[in-house]
Amino acid sequence: MPHIATRRATVDDLDVLIGDVQAGFDSYTEFAPLGWLPPEVSADDTRTAEILIDADTWALLAMAGADPVGHIAFTPARRRAAGEPWDSSPSIPGLAHLWQLFVLPPWWGRGVAPLLHDAAISEVRTRGYDAVRLYTPSLHARARRFYERRGWRVTDEEWNEHLVLMLTEYRLALA
Repeated sequence: MPHIATRRATVDDLDVLIGDVQAGFDSYTEFAPLGWLPPEVSADDTRTAEILIDADTWALLAMAGADPVGHIAFTPARRRAAGEPWDSSPSIPGLAHLWQLFVLPPWWGRGVAPLLHDAAISEVRTRGYDAVRLYTPSLHARARRFYERRGWRVTDEEWNEHLVLMLTEYRLALA
């Protein structure tokens, strides 16, 4: 595997992160129901930029030389309320939210996701969180195996209107 370096991601990397997420969503056609179409991630770029700018958001970019190949980001977890802006919902003390983990498909299986995951979990611990949650498509067997091998446990399942997919909620206790 080529050397993978990491660096903190900022709002200046918005286009790169949006590209990673779009490539990830595009890959969902491998398991999503017939006729499912991935959302256009760039349509939500203002919200993504607001989250990246927030002082409590942490994001890390994986680089193969000068080429970005994936990223991970987390924020304080918030109580979810339909239709409310993310930052107006109250945070949940002690709980981080693994917001994004996307690796470009040509880099799957090459150690990038574990590198990013471990770096994020280390930072979550450093920041004093007790646990982390994430949501992934229920039909995304590859992602689910990845998280379950790392000790994440299923806690819930819910319909996501934006993705038009069922999502599985996972939690990882850090204590």
